[in-house]
Amino acid sequence: MTKFLIISILLVFCFSGKSFCQDTGLLIIKSDIFFNQYVQNGMVFYDKIKKNPEQLNRLTDIIAKTNLDNYTDSQKKAFLINSYNILTIKSLVDNYPVQTTLNIPGFFDVIKHNVAGRKMTLNQLEKKELLKKYKDARLHFVLVCGAIGCPPLANFSYKPEQLEEQLNSRTRKAVNDSSYVYYDDFAYTISVTRIFEWYVTDFTPDVKTFIGQFRTKKLPEEGKLHYYKYNWNLNDAEPSIDSSEVNLIKTDFTPIIVAATLPEKTFEINLFNSVFTANYSYNNSRSTYFTGLFQFSYGLTGNFDIGVDFLLKSNKTNDNYESSPFRVFEFRRGSELVRTSDSLYAYADFGMSHIGPRIRWSPFKKVSFTFEQGIYAPIPSIPSGRNFDKSWYWVTQFYYDHQFNKKFGAFVALTFWQPIVPQEKFKFQIPYLKFFFSWFATSRFTLYATTTSLTEWGLGAKLLLTPNFELQALYTYYVPFPGIYELYLGEARNVMTFNLGIRYRFAHQ
Repeated sequence: MTKFLIISILLVFCFSGKSFCQDTGLLIIKSDIFFNQYVQNGMVFYDKIKKNPEQLNRLTDIIAKTNLDNYTDSQKKAFLINSYNILTIKSLVDNYPVQTTLNIPGFFDVIKHNVAGRKMTLNQLEKKELLKKYKDARLHFVLVCGAIGCPPLANFSYKPEQLEEQLNSRTRKAVNDSSYVYYDDFAYTISVTRIFEWYVTDFTPDVKTFIGQFRTKKLPEEGKLHYYKYNWNLNDAEPSIDSSEVNLIKTDFTPIIVAATLPEKTFEINLFNSVFTANYSYNNSRSTYFTGLFQFSYGLTGNFDIGVDFLLKSNKTNDNYESSPFRVFEFRRGSELVRTSDSLYAYADFGMSHIGPRIRWSPFKKVSFTFEQGIYAPIPSIPSGRNFDKSWYWVTQFYYDHQFNKKFGAFVALTFWQPIVPQEKFKFQIPYLKFFFSWFATSRFTLYATTTSLTEWGLGAKLLLTPNFELQALYTYYVPFPGIYELYLGEARNVMTFNLGIRYRFAHQ
């Protein structure tokens, strides 16, 4: 019925302009069929078009031969919109397979196309023939540049008689999609696509007011604008290139997978603070150790990271049995009498203890397996006095991550934390095997359970305050299974840890 109505309307136009009937009428009908066949959920089946390019070639021939002299403004506008989207697909198909338009030299500003008898680039078609002439900001939501960061490509053509309705509908669809406009009620920021920054003067009287005209749920006036980094990855429905080869940029809240390497040219700051405390029955004492791990990482290639780590340590050993483990945060040095009945002395020390380089590598494209290697050297001058750890550490870790579905995932880590003390006999340290089972309650909040070598058991939670800023809290308790427990903890009892982590990622512009 819809196709019949379109054809009927086009026949009416035929009486008013032969040129329109022959060219744009034909373009609308054929492009409507083309988009419906090769576009799904805003993504394009480039590989299928590449194998059968006849329809696309016919469309580009029509675009080249059309005469616009007798067209009305709405007819020209619809013709040019359809032409831009078709010619973008044409250039991508000509270079397919490809990761992104950025890998095609001169894609927007050098490669020329024949449009109605005139040679022009995609930038000229967009900016001069459409944006400059019509001064319509809604065009930004129907012109699709072949990237995921663009508003999704429609699976139909634009028609003069429906153009106003179509422009409003596509604009409304985009600004109500959290991938393009998102209000963060934690940070009081309105995160929007970079389109609003690049073409800010097109959105009158201002960006927030323009968005408000089309939003179902209004944005708060006090919200501060923040611009997402644009995702230039190809809007390919069936990518022939693995997505891990491309720098994927999050435009919404998605859980950070710690087993993966960083996207290319991305920095990460990770602070993980852990308090380990245990009781000893032989003298009714408590010993507590704090380790602050400061990690700075940079994604070199998307599957290879480099970084540097710092270890801050503090201990409170031989303390009173009933004392609080959080006395370790007093950051003192020296000794103190804590029990007169048996002259029990507690010892304390703190300082930046180690520093070292680290690499992380994901060797496989389709398996979430990662290898990490770090070497930590002691800092002998800090702390002064009782330097509690003179070891070098050779730290090797293997990670494997598996997502069962959008709600559940598992993460496994095998860690060799091998101390090496100069001029002392080498003693092999038993590795740790860690399991994490995650439930992604929401895109921002994750609950997880963990165990280490079947002795340490715990519950934790992660919260994304922003798409790139994560908080983590974890509590664990050591269960004294005979035969296993003694391997790791000896005579220690009531062993537990308190952990707090902060992770922040940002891309290099």
